[in-house]
Amino acid sequence: MDAERWARVQAIFHDAIERPAAERESFVRDACGGDDDLRREVEAMLIADGAGGDLFDAPREALLEGLASAARRHEADATSFVGRRVGPYTIRWLLGRGGMGSVYFAERPDVGLRCALKLVRGGLAAPETVERFLFERRVLARLDHPNIARLLDAGIDEDGTPWFAMELVEGEPIDRYCDARRLSVAERLRLFEAVCEAIVYAHGNLIVHRDLKPGNILVTADGVPKLLDFGIAKLLEGEEDPGLTVTGHRLLTPDYAAPEQLAGAPVTTA
Repeated sequence: MDAERWARVQAIFHDAIERPAAERESFVRDACGGDDDLRREVEAMLIADGAGGDLFDAPREALLEGLASAARRHEADATSFVGRRVGPYTIRWLLGRGGMGSVYFAERPDVGLRCALKLVRGGLAAPETVERFLFERRVLARLDHPNIARLLDAGIDEDGTPWFAMELVEGEPIDRYCDARRLSVAERLRLFEAVCEAIVYAHGNLIVHRDLKPGNILVTADGVPKLLDFGIAKLLEGEEDPGLTVTGHRLLTPDYAAPEQLAGAPVTTA
């Protein structure tokens, strides 16, 4: 959804949870003014938040329908870039989506270059999102290591959309790669050691990744692990990274975050 609609969803949601439980259903219905998709999205948030209670006849169905509606909008937004020219690159297809933007398979025909092109998803380009995206570009520009996907190019499109082109890594997440090939403990540890060397290199450049997980470590067909996605990295000194402390949000993956991240404590190389 675009930023304006998301702001409306949030406003109705916050107004609803301030009301007595018995009034929420009618309030949401009136506030949405006949926009069923908007109503379902707000209801899904209320249910997920635990404030929905037994307000709705079929809360599970309402939740699933609301989430599906939001997912369809996000998918439409991401795929709308396919076929478009961004800088010297032509976007061919969507590779994946994340919290800040989307990553596409793209080509630069004049030099025969294939790359992974990352750009901020149009409707979600809030100022703090763009700031963090630009910060990620600057972080990648400082890194040159065989086990870290390298930055190739960067720019801002004609409509103001920031983008950067990265080395295209064709591989599998490290856990799936190991399991599919039934690697021995020694073989797994060799991969692990290569990843650690990349992390030590980043630390030597005063950069902490902060989102190390199998999905961000791809292994190529040649068995080379590549570390991806420095979107929530932190610099240990110098330039301040664009944190989201103003809104109280912490960017992390709960299953893989370090204990100090979960506790909201300062993050170090430990």
